[in-house]
Amino acid sequence: MDVPSLDALPHNRRADVRAAVCAVETARLPVRPAHYRALAETALRVVVEQVLAASGRTLLAVSGGYLSGYDDDIRQRLVHEGIGILPRDDRAVLTLVLLHSVAIPQAAGTTLPDQPWTRGTPVSVQELKDSRVPDGVVTSALQRLADADLVRHTKAGYVLGHQFLRLTKSAGSELFEELILLADPAGPLAESIRRRRAPRPASPATALDRETRETP
Repeated sequence: MDVPSLDALPHNRRADVRAAVCAVETARLPVRPAHYRALAETALRVVVEQVLAASGRTLLAVSGGYLSGYDDDIRQRLVHEGIGILPRDDRAVLTLVLLHSVAIPQAAGTTLPDQPWTRGTPVSVQELKDSRVPDGVVTSALQRLADADLVRHTKAGYVLGHQFLRLTKSAGSELFEELILLADPAGPLAESIRRRRAPRPASPATALDRETRETP
């Protein structure tokens, strides 16, 4: 399929693409393709992807709609450079919400593995305070996390915020693996994760080839 660039499109189609990009970048919930021509038509959707990619973003298919998020390579680069990292207290409280709302219920079989994390089991403030994190830290961190839409308050307690809908599949998998390593470090699943992540030793042929190249 021959896909034109944004500049090659007619004026009205460029407007369609820009409207779709703005929508997926700013919406709290997935944007329905029926509402934006550039998301409904494959050729225009590819142009949307090109526009997002130019700024390190990617188009995500989420629950029958679309949102945008950081490309995995850009995400890893930002982490490496220390950009956008949450303060320690906020990370601790967010981890507690992740554990109690998503990881533990999934391990217990009370929620489905493919259920969106934003629809996890609500966690009460008291449950969060029944941890080693000081009560004052929990309270202040929850406010900051809620302001960033990383957690959301419901009548039954706290669940993850809509920003978690913007995780790529790879980012979500990596994060869930970290929760497993934290919650059950001695378990078989944690051991499997560590084995898979361990650097693989070079094969004899590869090592020999490298040694040959390095020999004067």
